[in-house]
Amino acid sequence: MIIHHGHKAWFTPYPSRLVSLVLVTLLTSFTKADDFRPLYHFAPDQNWMNEPNGLIKIGSKWHLFFQHNPTGNFWGNLSWGHAISADLVDWTHLPIAISSANGIQAFTGTSYFDEDNTSGLGTSESLPYLAFYTGYFPDTAVQDQRLAYSLDQGETWIKYNENPIISQAQEKPHDNPGHGPRPRRAKQTIILDILRCQGLDMEDDLTAADIPGLPRDITGWEVPDLFELPIEGSPDTKWVLIITPAQGSPAGGNGVFAVTGSFDGTSFTPDPVDPTKMWLDFGRDWDGAYSWENVPTSDGRKILASVMNSYGVDPPANTWKEMLSFPRTLQLRDIDRGVRFIQQTVHELDSHGTSLVKIVNETLEPVTNLFSEYLGTVLDIGISSVLTRGSILSLAVYKGNLKEAII
Repeated sequence: MIIHHGHKAWFTPYPSRLVSLVLVTLLTSFTKADDFRPLYHFAPDQNWMNEPNGLIKIGSKWHLFFQHNPTGNFWGNLSWGHAISADLVDWTHLPIAISSANGIQAFTGTSYFDEDNTSGLGTSESLPYLAFYTGYFPDTAVQDQRLAYSLDQGETWIKYNENPIISQAQEKPHDNPGHGPRPRRAKQTIILDILRCQGLDMEDDLTAADIPGLPRDITGWEVPDLFELPIEGSPDTKWVLIITPAQGSPAGGNGVFAVTGSFDGTSFTPDPVDPTKMWLDFGRDWDGAYSWENVPTSDGRKILASVMNSYGVDPPANTWKEMLSFPRTLQLRDIDRGVRFIQQTVHELDSHGTSLVKIVNETLEPVTNLFSEYLGTVLDIGISSVLTRGSILSLAVYKGNLKEAII
C-alpha cells in the first residue's frame, strides 16, 4: 500500500490476541514541491483529466492516453491526453494525441496494433496502430465512432479522413463505449461498441438480469473491457468483463466490477456473481478502469489503471485536477469456493524509494509501535501476516499527533 503524508505507523492486533508478522517492508520517499501532486501516481501536467483510454504498450514504452481538457481545469473540450513511461512510474508528457476540433470532442476508446495492416493505413515497413474512439457533438448529444491511426510507433496520431466509421443518428448519450472486446488475431468482433452505436443501450443488450447474482441497483453501465485471463496454476482460462457503473458500488456511486465468463467471438456468457467479491476496488475513488493492450507474452501481465475520482466529489483546485490510480496486475486464482480476482501493484514500484526496515517473523502484542523512528511523507508498506482465529490486524498512520488514518 502507498500512503501519502504519513508520519508514523502503528500496528494494532485486535482483540488482544497475538499476530505473527511474517514480513514487513517499509519504503519511504519525499513529495515534490507541489504538496498536492502525487509522487508515484500520474497526474496531468496541467488542467483536467478523467478516465484512461487506449492504453497500449509499443516497444519498450507504456502509452497512457486519458480523457483531458487541454484548455481548463474542468470537464469539457474532451481530447486524448498522452504520456509515455518505461516503468509505469515515471511519465513523460507528450502533446495531445486526439484533439477536440470542429465541434467534435474525443471521448474514450481503445487502441490496437494492426500487425497485419488489415486497415490498409500502413505499409509493411510502417505498420499502423489504430485508436477507436467516440466522437461527441455537445450541441446535440449525438455520438458516433471514429478512428485515428499512428505510423510512428504511437508518438503522433492522424484522424482518419473518412470518419465516422460508424454513424449514430439518435440524440441519445452513450457515454464511454470503452474497449469492448478488442480486435485480435482471430479477428473477433467489437460487439459492445457496435451494438451501442446502432442505438442499443449496453444495459438493454446485457442487463443485470442476465448476470446471475448481480444486484439490480447497479446501473449506468459504461467503459466495458473484455479480455481473456489464465487461471493461475491451471490450463484453463476465463474471459473477464469489466464494467464501470454510475451507481451501486460499496462506497456509493460509481465503481468498477468484474464478471468472469466465456466468449465465443460473438456472445459473452457470464458466470454467476458473488456480489461481495465482484468489485475490483472498495474505495470511493476508482473509476473507469482500463487494461493495457499489446503487452508481450514474455511479460504476460494484465495491467489495469483507473482515474482516482468519484462523481460528486470536487477535489481542491490546482493548476491540474485528478490523477491516475497506480497500475495494478489482475490475475485469476481458484480459491475455496470459486475463481477469485487477485490484484497487486506492479513490481516496477519496488525499485523506487529507499528501504528503511524489514521485519521478519515478529510476534505482535496489542498496539505495537514498530516504526516510531521512521518518518516520511510517502510510505510504501508491504505486509504478510498470519492471524490467530478472531484476530484483526489494523494499521494506524499518523500525521503529527492529532490526525490518523486507520487501515
